[in-house]
Amino acid sequence: MNKVLLFNLLCVSAFTILSIGCTSKQARLQDEVKYPGIAMARMLNPIVPAGVYIADPEVRLMPDGKIYLYGSRDEPGTAWCSHSYHVMSSSDLVHWDVEQFSFATQGAGKQTDYTEEVLYAPDCIYHDGQYYLYYCLAADGENEGVAVSSSPYGPFKNGLAIKGITGIDPSVFIDDDGQAYLFWGQGNAKGAKLSKDMLSIEGEVHERLLTYEEHAFNEASSVRKINGTYYYIYAGHQRHGKSNCATLNYATATSPFGPYTYRGVIIDNLHSNRRVENNHGSIIEIDGQWYIFYHRPTHGGTSMRKVCLEPIFFNPDGTIQEAEMTTQGAGGPISPLLRMDAARACLMLGNMTVAVRRPADDIPVEYLSEIRNGDCACWKYYDFDASMVTHFVCKTWGKNQAGKIEIHLDDPAGELLGTCEVASMDGEVAYAIHETEIKPATGKRALVLVFKATSPVPDGQDLMNLEWFTFENRIK
Repeated sequence: MNKVLLFNLLCVSAFTILSIGCTSKQARLQDEVKYPGIAMARMLNPIVPAGVYIADPEVRLMPDGKIYLYGSRDEPGTAWCSHSYHVMSSSDLVHWDVEQFSFATQGAGKQTDYTEEVLYAPDCIYHDGQYYLYYCLAADGENEGVAVSSSPYGPFKNGLAIKGITGIDPSVFIDDDGQAYLFWGQGNAKGAKLSKDMLSIEGEVHERLLTYEEHAFNEASSVRKINGTYYYIYAGHQRHGKSNCATLNYATATSPFGPYTYRGVIIDNLHSNRRVENNHGSIIEIDGQWYIFYHRPTHGGTSMRKVCLEPIFFNPDGTIQEAEMTTQGAGGPISPLLRMDAARACLMLGNMTVAVRRPADDIPVEYLSEIRNGDCACWKYYDFDASMVTHFVCKTWGKNQAGKIEIHLDDPAGELLGTCEVASMDGEVAYAIHETEIKPATGKRALVLVFKATSPVPDGQDLMNLEWFTFENRIK
């Protein structure tokens, strides 16, 4: 399948995501700062700060009214996860704070006297004045545990192994009657009741709540109860082959231990990077609007993942409409006057990937790297009705070959706004700025940049790196 056809399929024509129509806190914030240009404060995907890589998000609305995100933390390299967790928190889904080393098995924050293994995906819940962090280890055997804090920020203390549990990705759930449950597993979803002190399981371990064969269940358990129905969210492989669980699926039941019936896909993170292998996330209701939190990989591999979020919508029968990966996330269409970090592309085809540079004693910067002839990337969605724009300006980082950037709408063969010529870099400067005049654009549209060489380049040779771009209105 060629790139144009694939993008046509990915860039769907229905823009239902553009009309969220909710009265949530972030929607009110958006109205208050309606397109004031480059100063606009808004939410964009990914929500994790540059140079930080947090994945496997479990998101909770805690008693203080703030949203807390608990996930694993990828460190530079090719391996998933690390020996510590961070906690992210927000009061508006726009501004996120990060508490470093809220719990660890090595180094700062170490709270396990029995292991120094890598930490996989966690979950956390509030119960009777305490916050219970359920973690899992990369090790085989009884590899799940619990630590406790008096604050949702942590630190979580006194990590304790939970006896009788083998498997990854814990999900904690408290039912309406106060009974707590723990779910976990890989290829075989398991569940059990938790004790009143939340530190151990009681009674039978229920096996095969979801299976690899029947439900395409790989991992990433996350359980919620909505209007009397139990929703089991998980990463599945039914769409892209058995070695790829890029979709977040869901199954429903009328009791915590099932039987569960497969219902569909909530979101698919394929084409968010040149290699995609897994997904993990959770759903949450905030001010009457539901959201799916999930992750996307970077750096050309399957790790170095970053959390993103999208609004989701339920049908009258309780099923969930599949969400679309976007750059705008929960914030609504983007003003073209906002300078866009190129690393926020929601779809990429070709060799390109997101990378980070970390200058000594300076801020980390993420950018699109290793761009080759014919690669294309997409940012969804721009509101070109918000402001007339006449010029496109961008920054390339490092040495680049002579090339051009075609500026299209909707797909790589869509309406062409203009072509930005990129001269080959000479001299010892670190970067270059390029610009071109463009023709007017209207509507709420996906922006697609197509990168092309202006002269033949050897196969496997990178063309350029793109750090940011923006549109300008130069009409006086």
